[in-house]
Amino acid sequence: MPAPVASAPPVVATPPPAVLKPFTLTPAKPKPAGRQIPVVHQAIRVRVGRRDRDALCDVDASGVHLSGAIERFVPWPDVRSITVKGDRIAIVSPGGEIDLAVAPDGVSEPGLAPLFARVLEEGRAGELEPTGALHELALGNDKTVETFADADDPVVPIVVGAFALVAAIMLGAAIPMIVVLASHLQGVPRGTFAILPRVISFDPRVIVAAFASAIALASAAGRLALGPSLDAWARGTLRGWHRSGQRLESAARRIGAWLVLRPGRAGLLAAVALVTLLPAVFARTTLDPQGIHDASGLPFISQERSWEQLADVTSVPVGLGERVEGFDVQLVLSDGSTISTRGRDLLGGTERALYDFATAQAR
Repeated sequence: MPAPVASAPPVVATPPPAVLKPFTLTPAKPKPAGRQIPVVHQAIRVRVGRRDRDALCDVDASGVHLSGAIERFVPWPDVRSITVKGDRIAIVSPGGEIDLAVAPDGVSEPGLAPLFARVLEEGRAGELEPTGALHELALGNDKTVETFADADDPVVPIVVGAFALVAAIMLGAAIPMIVVLASHLQGVPRGTFAILPRVISFDPRVIVAAFASAIALASAAGRLALGPSLDAWARGTLRGWHRSGQRLESAARRIGAWLVLRPGRAGLLAAVALVTLLPAVFARTTLDPQGIHDASGLPFISQERSWEQLADVTSVPVGLGERVEGFDVQLVLSDGSTISTRGRDLLGGTERALYDFATAQAR
């Protein structure tokens, strides 16, 4: 009698991770006439103070129910107006204005705002039907998921990130050169020396300006090349719809998506950083026969010193190739402070000429 053959264990297929439904529609209890009034459950972000909070908006025959970040009920007779403002909806009632955005999985979706506003208008009019605005809202939610699936190309974050990195490196080298050039263009009169501060690429202001400008440029270039699909990719990524097995890759994608959606903030940060660099264009220490004039680059902040306060003039040896003369000039004042050309630019002459000029003034 042959030995029984062991059967292989059954293979259980692992279902793919499900995307959370940002919108659901369920029937409510039937009215006496027998018609069912649908109940809409829509994920939103509602303005609480100055920040947006995750919440749930339920719409039924009685009114609008908010739960989550705030608990509030507005019956339809109390709703005075429903207005779409960009990607947000404003519901005005005697209890105050409710400012909300349709936000599947916690991230607002501008295209769904007018669709949800129509649902609210139909509910307010008592004409909430599954075949009307509710159907369009359901199609809009489905289209949001489909649009992200089409835009979820692994090449997108690589290209946008590489563009931002290259632009940041180039700007980090160009910004100090522009600042130095602007300061040198002012020049100095004959017989006058000017010691100018240097701005280097590792200056925190340059780093912030370079990276913030690069992010804004990368976002603008991405929108120009990819169109609306870039925003669809960024919003879907922040919602966690992209399924990646590696944490580092997922974190990098989310950071990139967060930055892509905020080019205005990046541009504002870059502008602030560039403004802080403006004093470096006008900051200088000027030496002429009348004395030493120290300008900070800011209005009304300067210091005047006479040559009588000069205690000593010394030369400081420097490395090979740093200066043609092989030294920097250091002025020692009577209060113990010093003025040096070390790490700074000199206009109006050479280090030797400045040394001789300062020595002559000290005498």
